[in-house]
Amino acid sequence: MLKTSSVGRVQRLLSVLCLVVLATFLGATAAHAEGPIADTYEFDGQLGPDGILKATETITFGDAAPDRLTQRLALRAPIDDTRSFVYEITGVQATIGGAAADAEVTEDGDYLVVALDTSDAGNQPITISYEVSGATRSDQGATGELTIFSWRALQGLSVEVAEVSGTIRVGAVVELIDCLAGPPGAVVKCELYAAGTHDAPLPTFKSFERGIGEQVTITVGVAGSAVAATDVVHEDWSLNRAFAITPLTILTALGALLLGALALYLLHRRTGVDASHDGEFAPVATFRPVGDGESVFEIHDGVRPGHVGTVADERVDPVDVTATLLDLAVRGHLLITELPHDQHGLLDWKLSRTETGGDELAAFETQILDAIAPIGGETLVSTLPATLSPVIGNIQSALYDDVVQRGWFESRPDSTRNNWRRIGIIGVVAAAVAAGLLIVFTQFGFLGLVLVLLALALLWVADRMPRRTKKGAKLVSGLGALSSLLTTHPTDNMPSGRELPEISRLLPYAVVLGGKGRWLEAMVRADDDATPDPTDISWYHAPETWHLRDLPASLTQFIHTVQGELFAR
Repeated sequence: MLKTSSVGRVQRLLSVLCLVVLATFLGATAAHAEGPIADTYEFDGQLGPDGILKATETITFGDAAPDRLTQRLALRAPIDDTRSFVYEITGVQATIGGAAADAEVTEDGDYLVVALDTSDAGNQPITISYEVSGATRSDQGATGELTIFSWRALQGLSVEVAEVSGTIRVGAVVELIDCLAGPPGAVVKCELYAAGTHDAPLPTFKSFERGIGEQVTITVGVAGSAVAATDVVHEDWSLNRAFAITPLTILTALGALLLGALALYLLHRRTGVDASHDGEFAPVATFRPVGDGESVFEIHDGVRPGHVGTVADERVDPVDVTATLLDLAVRGHLLITELPHDQHGLLDWKLSRTETGGDELAAFETQILDAIAPIGGETLVSTLPATLSPVIGNIQSALYDDVVQRGWFESRPDSTRNNWRRIGIIGVVAAAVAAGLLIVFTQFGFLGLVLVLLALALLWVADRMPRRTKKGAKLVSGLGALSSLLTTHPTDNMPSGRELPEISRLLPYAVVLGGKGRWLEAMVRADDDATPDPTDISWYHAPETWHLRDLPASLTQFIHTVQGELFAR
């Protein structure tokens, strides 16, 4: 019983397998018979010395041809991930049974589509002919330079073909031949291909049972002198291509970077570096001895605090205007009055014009005074933005003009900066355009990035292009010495009884150059009683309960408030 049962199962299994095989065969037969099949596809190619291929395809059907026949001829063939051969196909013509037929020729992306109405063709032969440029390229063979011809003799046909055959007529000795057939991306060797033999003096090939859209590619090599190369290689864009790492691209980028950096350095050295001087400098200010252990602060050549900041950093900053306000007050042209305020209220100050100052005013100082405190007028620090906004540009311009007239700069620092900034901006735009073109159309993307980097460096250098004269360079050296003097000179050797006015004279310079805190503390130490001191300082008045010990906090807040208001204007 067990043996009989086993035999039955085997018989049933064989029956199922037979049914599967039969169904597969019938399905394949049905699928194969879905449309007309071309009996033969004959390719005749004539390759001239100019490298132009003249191709003629002859298609025959044992039964009736399909109602419509199409063929997709590739206009490109990939070389690798970034490059493709580009073909030019012209002169497309067709015949049916020897009579001219209307061929509908269109482009569909990377393909030239040839469509024919073959509903009345029956079993008459159908031909499609065309010319191809770009199918030949130069290569190095074992015996010398070769011209390699490669073309898909069969491609993109809308019907199956039982037999594909062809001949390439070329007037030169064939040194190599190859033939591949099959679906795109899965090709194998053709069943037959030969050249230079008794039976096949010309390159011939043959393949069987090619499906819809399958290919047969024939490759022939001849002496380079016999046939010209016509290949055109298109570079497909990609980041890897745009920023290709090759000796040429890297050396070009590095060379441009080094040369550009050198050019910027030389440009700055020639145009932006201060004029050289003999290394000596005239003191901007000194502490002149007036007695045993006593000295007074003296400024030379009329250098004002506004000049100091402008020459030092080549621009007019809020601290320069603030120091100028203090200096005008110390010199008797302005009175700063601290207004009464609640314990938790904000400090504010009144700025009033005075006539006790007898020295000559610079143009920028006159403009500041006229703006904030015209004769007989006054203003509050809290309203400085509205007061100064209409004239701050004129004040800055006057101060720039003043430092040029005094011979510290060859031209106005702001104009020099603006001119070079314009050049820098133009350079950045031009470099960005050049970088875009290099990245899109070439492999020199790194060179484009270097150009943008150099243009940005030029824009950065623009703020460092104002050039001081020899006199200006000497002044900067002197300012360095003055800064050191203000931060190291003893604060307790001012003439007794005159500490407040004498320290007041140097205070605006200490605001710009440093050391302000130590000199304010020295003014506090000059207070020898416990009574309030609201008017002990001629240029700074305060509420009735104010003491000199309050001066560091009051003046620090005044400086910060004025600068904040100027920044916020």
